[in-house]
Amino acid sequence: MTDVRKLAIYPFLTESKEFVRKMNITIDEILTDIVYEKARLFGVERVMNALDKGDVGDRKLRSESDFISEILSHAVAKMIAVCVKDNFVIRRYALGEAVHAYRHLVNEDIDFILSVCKDLKLNVERYDGGVKIHFIDYLEYAPTSYQKWKLINRTLDRGFVHIENKNLRDLIRIVQEAVMKKIILDISDKVCIDTVEDVFRKEIERIREYLARRKKRLSSRPVGKVNLADIPPCMKEILSMIQSGENVPHMGRFAIVAFFHALGISREEIFKLFSAAPDFDEERTRYQIDHITGRISSTEYSPPGCDKMRTYGLCPTEKMDDICRSVKHPISYYWKKVKK
Repeated sequence: MTDVRKLAIYPFLTESKEFVRKMNITIDEILTDIVYEKARLFGVERVMNALDKGDVGDRKLRSESDFISEILSHAVAKMIAVCVKDNFVIRRYALGEAVHAYRHLVNEDIDFILSVCKDLKLNVERYDGGVKIHFIDYLEYAPTSYQKWKLINRTLDRGFVHIENKNLRDLIRIVQEAVMKKIILDISDKVCIDTVEDVFRKEIERIREYLARRKKRLSSRPVGKVNLADIPPCMKEILSMIQSGENVPHMGRFAIVAFFHALGISREEIFKLFSAAPDFDEERTRYQIDHITGRISSTEYSPPGCDKMRTYGLCPTEKMDDICRSVKHPISYYWKKVKK
């Protein structure tokens, strides 16, 4: 028998989607029929909780009807996120679902966790004393930017990374990343349905107003003694990508950290810039900043010059101004701009 309580907690699972399919209801019915009003309310709450708290949250579910509404609310929330038409919302919503899954999975038994891994197409097996995950999946989803997660600090045997039972949360952390990427992939190429925009017009507008206020606040906020209006177009572009949740290449993250460090900005101030990202990972961010600024490495790195920025595709040539054309380094741009 279908466990609707479980499906309501993990609506991203294939079984949840199959459950909805068997209900034989149309998207229009979910969006307009009074029977599914609670699903629509729950869907809005999922998105707003993800934006405000980084977790889609739990609702008070008392009946089977409530559990079904919760399952359907996942689909509603995804449609709303698509119709806002902002990458930050999609990534923040996906993170909210992933964090919610992690929070519940830590209380599940190993068999259920492994079933979720299988559903996500993660190659995970049990062994005497723990579980093991294929190194390809491990490298794709584990936060290997910092020491604890690097393969050199893990037991690797015949292509599988071993995780002891006492460290099972490490596997769940990998599952969290896989859930987030699954949801992003699922909705990033979707187009907004007109009915969704009509039904949730006020909510979508409220989210867009929230985003506008957020972007205005971030763009006008000084970083230490540096006014963001004075930084070069390339750094503005990278910062905008980070805070919008776009996939910023490693060299872009390196460049902006080294740039602000060279201007004397503290590690904490640089850290705050990254904390606005929808998929912000505190441990990973601190490690990257500390490595680039020389705190935990033997080298204090300098920011790349304009030639190297162009080589790595990080120079937005269409946004270049007169100062850009007269300097060879982003740092030179900044000092020339502040002296104008």
